[in-house]
Amino acid sequence: MTEFLQVARRAGLTVPAEWLAGAAASYAELMVFADLLRDPGRPAGHEPSAVYRLTVEDDDA
Repeated sequence: MTEFLQVARRAGLTVPAEWLAGAAASYAELMVFADLLRDPGRPAGHEPSAVYRLTVEDDDA
């Protein structure tokens, strides 16, 4: 909870009290997921910044 509050404060976010528990839990899950995606030999700052989207073309269009 403390780490989430520090991140939110640095970002200038105000989190309503009724959202705090859920937002902190979601943040913790996101950090675990990010660690799974990160290559152990590469720092987070070296990860690609691009977002790729795949679309399905409609053959009838």
